[in-house]
Amino acid sequence: MTGSRFGQWLLALTALLACTATHADQDLVGVWHLVAYTAEDPGTGNIIAPFGEHPTGFIFYTAGGRMAAVISAGDRPHFTAGNRINAPEGERAAAFSSSTAYSGTYTVEGESVTHHVEVSTNPDWVGSHQKRFPRLEGRRLTITTPPLPTRPDGKLRVSRLVWERAE
Repeated sequence: MTGSRFGQWLLALTALLACTATHADQDLVGVWHLVAYTAEDPGTGNIIAPFGEHPTGFIFYTAGGRMAAVISAGDRPHFTAGNRINAPEGERAAAFSSSTAYSGTYTVEGESVTHHVEVSTNPDWVGSHQKRFPRLEGRRLTITTPPLPTRPDGKLRVSRLVWERAE
């Protein structure tokens, strides 16, 4: 292949890959409602539901490259004091440990999406890059994580979050 032809071929391949990446970005764009969240111990295969049997949450991906996620256990009690400011410390700790939220930008590369965290209920995540592996099937988006510390005991597990398109 001559240099000129190789250059044309490389330009065409680059354009094709750029279209694919843009298409992948567009597949994620929207509002997704959480329908299931499980976590598997890679060593034993044991599966748990870190936020209970009926977790709730949303993840948002914008066309401009921003994202936000919030997840909580579905059975969280209300504060006995009527608000989080006056709630006893134990109730506030339970509320914090039964939910998570973060937001930032995202990039899609190949078969993964990386969340670039700017704000989070977990201060250790601020400034981090959280790699995820999305799979779209119809109106369902399954996002798999690499092994991460998981509630309730901080053990490393692979999480699978199933989302359904809300918008």
